[in-house]
Amino acid sequence: MAELSRRSFLMGAGLVGATAAMGATLAACGQSSSSSSTTSSTNTAATEVAGNADGIGVVVEPTSTEDADVVVVGSGIGGFMAAMIAKEQAPDATVVMLEKNSNLGGSTNYAECNGPASNADEATARLQGLNAARNTNYIANSILHTERLLEAGDNADWLFAKHGVGWYRAGVVFYDGGNGSSCIKTLTPIAEEEGVDIRTDSRATALLLEDEYNVTGVQYVNGSDVIHINAPVVILATGGMSTNKELLAQYSSQDMEKIIGWGEGQDGDGHLMVEQTAHGRANHLTVDSLFNNVGNGTESLAYSSPLGVAAAMQYSDCFVNEYGIRFCDESDGGALGTSQSGKLIESQGYVFSIMDSKNIADYEAGECSRHYSGFADACVGNPIDLQSELEQYDGVDYIYKADTLEELGNAIAANVDTFVVEDFVEEIANYNSYAASGTDAEYGKAAEYLWPIEEGPFYAFQICSGMLNTSGGIRINRDAQVTDARGKVVNGLYAAGVCTSGWDGEVYGGGTCQTVGMWAGSRAARHALENILGVKVAADWMGNERSQDPNEAQGPMGGDSAQGGEAALGL
Repeated sequence: MAELSRRSFLMGAGLVGATAAMGATLAACGQSSSSSSTTSSTNTAATEVAGNADGIGVVVEPTSTEDADVVVVGSGIGGFMAAMIAKEQAPDATVVMLEKNSNLGGSTNYAECNGPASNADEATARLQGLNAARNTNYIANSILHTERLLEAGDNADWLFAKHGVGWYRAGVVFYDGGNGSSCIKTLTPIAEEEGVDIRTDSRATALLLEDEYNVTGVQYVNGSDVIHINAPVVILATGGMSTNKELLAQYSSQDMEKIIGWGEGQDGDGHLMVEQTAHGRANHLTVDSLFNNVGNGTESLAYSSPLGVAAAMQYSDCFVNEYGIRFCDESDGGALGTSQSGKLIESQGYVFSIMDSKNIADYEAGECSRHYSGFADACVGNPIDLQSELEQYDGVDYIYKADTLEELGNAIAANVDTFVVEDFVEEIANYNSYAASGTDAEYGKAAEYLWPIEEGPFYAFQICSGMLNTSGGIRINRDAQVTDARGKVVNGLYAAGVCTSGWDGEVYGGGTCQTVGMWAGSRAARHALENILGVKVAADWMGNERSQDPNEAQGPMGGDSAQGGEAALGL
């Protein structure tokens, strides 16, 4: 028998016993809707795919069925905008938002933001869209970027002015409070008051299909219950794969052993579910290695660790690789200063941040200087406690301590075969001479960041790349509809946020996580309402207030006009 493809396994499970597509009517408006459900026995072959131990994409016999008009899977910024706009524009519609975790927000909880914006005119949007594609060697889709830029102001107005989400600028732009958790806390009670049916601990596991081009609903699990929701509109805002490195290894060429993943529930569920349809295998994924941390790729310090900020994120750090030699200007804005930071670490076999006791004391006294994220900002210019973390993590295999540099090198060499102690000691001696002269003769690092490493005891912190999420996977068109490889639409199915493709190349470009979620969630809801549910979307769906002046921030650091970060990239 011919070998079946992975897509055939997944799609076949969803086709067995599939019901007819639901009509384009509002169930909650008193019009009729299908009450039948799609059922099949478990397809065990699909569950054997590496990284898919939970059998995502496999339709099973439900314990109950129900009807809805719109089902949104995921509760990040894309999911919230999709669900809320659908409910605001169609108050009588039944809008369900499914979240697999017990808390809401997904990776938006860790995100920066772009702040207020203006809609670009057609010519500007097309040119900037083309530039976005050029900057990724044409991996990104210029047309998708164009569409996003055309509505950037409308979506920002909906979020910041209409719904009062706060933000501030401090070099880069942050949500009020430092990260996107404040955004989710602001939107949640509004969505609940509007009537969005928010269900936590509810993991969507499969699409319900009439055939590979027609989606009729979604299957989700809550505890031991399997529920089928028949719905004419399903919007996948499921996030990336950063918490499922086994699955991600099948979609990316990145070395997963050098990367530590954060986030919540970023398991690639949406990517696997679309493979039930004519979409087929998920498309290009970017591993968004947005920062560095102390760790070995399997274990690491806490995401918000001050020791991680000091040892892995400062321009004044000194990095050596698996041979014991420096390989970069650690303050290079094109490496450590932007979203390419993690790629710098991934390019080497090992990376160690070398410090002496004075470096530790200086950071504790408030010498962290790099504005990078909400948690890193808390360390900038402020006293921090590193000693308690050094005690807490004493004995882990990714932190070394010794009285002399030779002993430190020998300790590393005991675990890293390629590490040459003599070269390492000479390298640090050269670095100290650069610090004394104020000139880095090798890489040109600025004098202010050249801190000598002379006073024992000495430390070496193994550095890993920190992956907050991935970007890409699900192919969409200009209306956020899921399509096959040639652009033919899978009816009833939309996708929003970092699970969608077309935005970035091999490196995260900056500014495309939250804005992509906002645009795609918004566009998906509006297109589905008008083209499937027959609801006219109001011209002022974004509200009547503007929030387009970046110097009138609503957050605690409003008015700081420092430029930089994602917003400055125009992406």
